[in-house]
Amino acid sequence: VLRPQRVPVTEAVQGGEAQRIRLAAQLGSNLSGVLYVLDEPSIGLHARDNDRLIDTLQALRKKGNTLLVVEHDDVLMERADRIIDLGPGAGVHGGQILANDTPANLKRNASSLTGLYLEKGIPHPLRGEYRPVDSPAKSGRVSKLVRKVAKKTGAVSAPEHGWLELNDINYRNLRSQSLHLPHGRLVMVCGPSGAGKSTLFRDVLHPAVATAIKQKRAKLSGRDFVRLASFDKEATNGAAPFRELTGVAGLKSVIEVDQSPIGKTPRSTPATYLGIFDLIRQFFASLPESKVHGYGAGRFSFNTAGGRCDACAGAGRIKLEMAFMPDTYQPCDACGGSRYGPEVSEIRWKGKNIGEVLQLSFEEAATFFDFHSQLKEVCELMVACGLGYLTLGQSSPTLSGGEAQRLKLVTELTTGLKTYTERSRNIAVRNLYLLEEPTIGLHLSDCEKLIRVLHNLVEQGHTVVVIEHHLDLLAEADWLIELGPGGGPNGGEILYQGPLHGIAKIKRSPTAPYLREKLNL
Repeated sequence: VLRPQRVPVTEAVQGGEAQRIRLAAQLGSNLSGVLYVLDEPSIGLHARDNDRLIDTLQALRKKGNTLLVVEHDDVLMERADRIIDLGPGAGVHGGQILANDTPANLKRNASSLTGLYLEKGIPHPLRGEYRPVDSPAKSGRVSKLVRKVAKKTGAVSAPEHGWLELNDINYRNLRSQSLHLPHGRLVMVCGPSGAGKSTLFRDVLHPAVATAIKQKRAKLSGRDFVRLASFDKEATNGAAPFRELTGVAGLKSVIEVDQSPIGKTPRSTPATYLGIFDLIRQFFASLPESKVHGYGAGRFSFNTAGGRCDACAGAGRIKLEMAFMPDTYQPCDACGGSRYGPEVSEIRWKGKNIGEVLQLSFEEAATFFDFHSQLKEVCELMVACGLGYLTLGQSSPTLSGGEAQRLKLVTELTTGLKTYTERSRNIAVRNLYLLEEPTIGLHLSDCEKLIRVLHNLVEQGHTVVVIEHHLDLLAEADWLIELGPGGGPNGGEILYQGPLHGIAKIKRSPTAPYLREKLNL
């Protein structure tokens, strides 16, 4: 079995590109009778590249090979000969083989959530309407295009909402480009791999806005940015990467969610990764019975001696070393897998000790901690992202790729939550969120949940920018930006920035044909 991995071939080649390189190598090998197992090969691919991927897979099949593809992409699933669908839900709610059938028959399977989404898809716009966007103050091609689209769609009618603008950008393959982002809107960024999306938003916009916020400036020149941020001038031959940044006033922070993996040590859990376990330990330490015994928050940690189980050292399981086989684990007999010793286990709240609290799912924890605004809000955010079935104390290595990505998303989103003072005084907080391909590893049903989470952030007054290839997310954009038309030296141009439906008029757009089909434009 030849199984392409998700690790990059080199530091410059990532995700789907690495898998396509391996597929291309196999295509030229003339092998037949091989079973190929591919784990989400569509990751990081533009819709145009996804079509090429499907052609490659079908070419391998024609050579007499069998391909087993673990995938969420609806286009790829539609082209499959058969689909094996597992469910009906995720985690403890799944584990059953619901169907092994053709795509057409799967759509008629009432028990298949995958079949339902293949048949009906996600309705757009999910919230019933797109948010109105005013024209940028400056005249030019962008403003004219916005006004032209607005005349047909009626999208541009709201009062001025403000703009974040980055002018005269010159960095790597970006040459003399200007960016216009409406505040308080859902902004989607698309374009082929290597077009300059990450360069523009992660390498230039993010540090520029962060520097302006730190210096408490509403605008920032490129020269001041290079001086204040210690920017690498060698990459721009000593020149500033942009001329001027404006419209930063009112932003509290920039929060980025990228594709880097989370740590997966056995002692890491969703509660520790989210940072809420510290709050839980502090709460248990504040209980009267804990104060009587002199227990501090450290006593309720399963990583330090004193409160943890001595037999398993707080791991909750015992490692059994096998001579010629992989090591295996069994629950600790002393603590029953709770990780804690008998003294700490006697301290209870609402009938549960801290070990039993770690065994709660986030759905249950949202109710259990209804008295604590921050804990409740984090747990509810986990539920909203489709991770309500995970337990607070689940070992991180047991999480799937999609679960780990969403856990990281929730972790970053929680950094933008209002503080107690901001909540009590009803202080408005506006952040700039930058997300890079948050749909990686997500089922279509989870994509719908993600869309609702993003819209909720915008409704709170935040500006959300998502770099994405997934057409269902692009179809939700209040404001769409496309870079291209190709990658590397053939990219670096902002082909379009405006209301979603306006991209249908851009003849050079590689994304427009797919959005026209998706939205029936």
